[in-house]
Amino acid sequence: MPSFEVGLGGAGSDGAYTPLTGGEGVGHGTEGWGLGLQGRIGRGGWSFAATALALRDHGYTVGILQRAALAYQGESGWRAALEQAPFAWGSGLNGGDLLGDAGRPFPRLSLATPEAALPLGRWRAEAFAGRLEPDRPIPAWLADRDARIAAQQAGLDLQQPLLWGALARASFGALVEVSLGAVTMEGGRDGRGQAAPDSASRTEALAELRIRVPALARLAQARGASVTLSRSGSPDSNALAMQPARNLGGMQLVWDGWDLGLEYAGAAPQGQATFPQAAYLAGFSTHGDPLGPAFGREAITRTVELGLPLFLEGQGHLKAVRATAALDQPSGTGSWFLQADAQWRTSTGRVGASLASRRDEIPGPEARWGWVFSVFQAFRVF
Repeated sequence: MPSFEVGLGGAGSDGAYTPLTGGEGVGHGTEGWGLGLQGRIGRGGWSFAATALALRDHGYTVGILQRAALAYQGESGWRAALEQAPFAWGSGLNGGDLLGDAGRPFPRLSLATPEAALPLGRWRAEAFAGRLEPDRPIPAWLADRDARIAAQQAGLDLQQPLLWGALARASFGALVEVSLGAVTMEGGRDGRGQAAPDSASRTEALAELRIRVPALARLAQARGASVTLSRSGSPDSNALAMQPARNLGGMQLVWDGWDLGLEYAGAAPQGQATFPQAAYLAGFSTHGDPLGPAFGREAITRTVELGLPLFLEGQGHLKAVRATAALDQPSGTGSWFLQADAQWRTSTGRVGASLASRRDEIPGPEARWGWVFSVFQAFRVF
């Protein structure tokens, strides 16, 4: 059935950089107050969906295509699309360790296969190729930011890189799932119009294991329980390697109307960055937000997330994160992060809001604060 919604709302941020996990770039890459339009239509195997925003911010109005998808899915399960939609490559509570939904989606060509029964489990895969925006800002959360800004001013920043990748998922029975994926950034031109050297390309990789644990669910009197273990690598080259490694472990429990997530993610060791030639100085980011985990790969994060029912049949989420990092990190040696999300269905549509706050600990007597928010009211037309 076709659908169409009209929404009113806004988003913004202030102070030290604060991510909005699951926010798709809202608050940093998408700011202001205004109008949103969202619709979907499908016929046969074809479908078209889009979310467009018109926001007023700092005295001017900007139009943003936040989401879009022109897709065809055959009866066999193959899907091809020209789309701009969030990723979920990885099961981290703060965004997928390979590609997550903290940053604004970018346009890409996508291809997904149907599930195939092979001698070793049931497999399915997806792949994409897209291009990031021009003039990407150097994110506030990146290490060696001063050196990157100096290199940018010298014309060594490679712009509009091509980003492509593939992910394979396999299930072994009803309890075990495995994901293997990689993403490569390459191409683009520097400030002098020179093409990117082959040595500038970079690759990130992910291996993830997810196990459902019925015994743990019975012990906690929950509907389901699972444990996730993953390892990701981001070498300073285009090699497909798991070094320097970032390890993640987590557990999730689900009850009727409630859920609980616990997660620990280590930090990937980073050396002192130098830029003798053109490089992707903004790293794996878009509009200043990370393409992967919301706090970057260089921070250790300890996360607790609680999903709970709210009054008037609403649904909410509360998240607390303790992040610690090396002394040379822009946000200091540690920070506390809190986020609250709430959403209600109404007789005419939906209403919801997200608010996050972060307190950064930096050397010296003072701490820095930052916050980000999003709020909307959507009215269903049909």
